[in-house]
Amino acid sequence: MSILRRFTRLTTPVLAFGAGLALFPAEWRKSKFQPAKLTHFNKDALDKISKSDLFQQLKSDPNYKMYYNSQSFPQQHHKNFVSRGMLFGPDLFEVDPVVFLNESSGELTAFYHLGKELVSGDGMLHNGITSTILDEGLCACGFSKLPSKKGVTANLSIDFKNQAQPQSTVVLRARVEEAKGRKVVIKGNLLVFPTRIGEKPMEIASAKCVLVEPRWFKYFRWLQI
Repeated sequence: MSILRRFTRLTTPVLAFGAGLALFPAEWRKSKFQPAKLTHFNKDALDKISKSDLFQQLKSDPNYKMYYNSQSFPQQHHKNFVSRGMLFGPDLFEVDPVVFLNESSGELTAFYHLGKELVSGDGMLHNGITSTILDEGLCACGFSKLPSKKGVTANLSIDFKNQAQPQSTVVLRARVEEAKGRKVVIKGNLLVFPTRIGEKPMEIASAKCVLVEPRWFKYFRWLQI
């Protein structure tokens, strides 16, 4: 009996680890075989964004990489991201946020269109949506400056200035202010996208984010997370 018990003690952890190792990467690779998802529900909003001077300027700049927000993380995590999961759809986040990132200079510009359901009791854009955009966007701006290109928000301070109307297109402008080792400081502003030529954009909020990479992250660099 003692031999059987000893054998079980030795083999059970090994078998469990082997099963986990075999199944986990397979789950991680699922996104390679899944069809592309819809990137927008509001074609007019996307057309307005893509035809704007700011969009065209960034698109023609070779220092900027353009991508949809959903392309920055694995398919199976889409449902866990506010702007591409639970709040992505008609009358919510109506376009997959379009992002322009300059990793060298640490600058980011992102475009969003916010539907009529993303409002608080007063009928204006909910501050929680503003906070989420700033948190996700400022982190995306700073990730490339971290050793493993991954990190977590250590602190996010937001100065709310104005509330946007529903059905607004908004622009996030962010820039890395400081990058040292496992710590990056990013500042940014969220603005209402002008609808008329010469119109001054209204500032919704400004924010400062402290992004850090925990020491143990270095042991998981091989994971595509």
